[in-house]
Amino acid sequence: MDLMTLFFILIVSLSCQGQREARLPLSYDSFRQIIRSKVSVPEGRKISVNDVILRLYSPNATKAAGYHIRETKRLLADPNFDPQRPTVVYAHGYVELFTDASVKRVMEAYLQNGEYNALLLDWSNLAFGNYVVSAIGLKAVGEETGKAIARLIKGGLSLEGLHFVGHSMGAQLLGIAARFLADRKTKVPRLTGLDPAYPGFYPPLLGPPMSPADAVFVDALHTDGGGFGSPSATGAADFWPNEGKAKQPGCLSATVPLTVEDFCSHWRSWEYWAESVEGGEFMARKCVDYDTFLRGQCKEEPLVYMGLKASPELTGNFYLRTAAKAPFALGERGAD
Repeated sequence: MDLMTLFFILIVSLSCQGQREARLPLSYDSFRQIIRSKVSVPEGRKISVNDVILRLYSPNATKAAGYHIRETKRLLADPNFDPQRPTVVYAHGYVELFTDASVKRVMEAYLQNGEYNALLLDWSNLAFGNYVVSAIGLKAVGEETGKAIARLIKGGLSLEGLHFVGHSMGAQLLGIAARFLADRKTKVPRLTGLDPAYPGFYPPLLGPPMSPADAVFVDALHTDGGGFGSPSATGAADFWPNEGKAKQPGCLSATVPLTVEDFCSHWRSWEYWAESVEGGEFMARKCVDYDTFLRGQCKEEPLVYMGLKASPELTGNFYLRTAAKAPFALGERGAD
């Protein structure tokens, strides 16, 4: 009997009713990420850059409209796509699907905000299977994404309101796309990394990480620094809620490695971001480190926003505290 089978038997036994309360932090979904890493491609998809999909989310449609990465003319012709509105391009992380809670949460936040063309870069067909293979393949996906955005801009998309937002490996992917455009004299106004993926990128063994030079303004939100997320500053402005490390408030203190529960701190980044898109006020202060911030020695620094409303003039490291459950934003209290 293999280890995975034993884990599943353990889960089932813990779910049975009995006199002793189950203590191990596991659920029926716990091993989802591990299982997906053993699957080369999601059902119904192809291992090809051509099968990367741009999905347009609109309040006027019951479900997102999907266009393959090279079908930009069809996307421009979609009546729910307004080229003159601000446009966000969101890229999910490793072994994620567009039906996952992470994607739904972020895209629904943009629909609620109501000011953006909300595009999901659905690259799940190349995000499954071996982590190293997926990471090495980012260059091709990123460059194809850059070409698609260039075609959209040529077709009338307003560059001024363009914003790239990526979670984990998706942040590194969009860094490549932004770099591709910048090399061709088209600099994306803003690139945001939500806990940019750490393994293989710091140091850059599998590919170059996102950097402050990739866009006009590059910011990063760190929630699992040194774990699944980058251990060091990777933007012009870097935000470190609750020190930017595991365990984030509300996450379990002890977890089985690589389970869904173990990703709690890493996934807090997109939860904080989505809440900021909906109007949540995450206030932070610039400081030399988190301990100095907690001692109140940076209160002379002005309050700034973390999240969607972060100012493009910001540079440096910023710290704040959050609540342990939604709503996470504490406003000015989080920066005291």
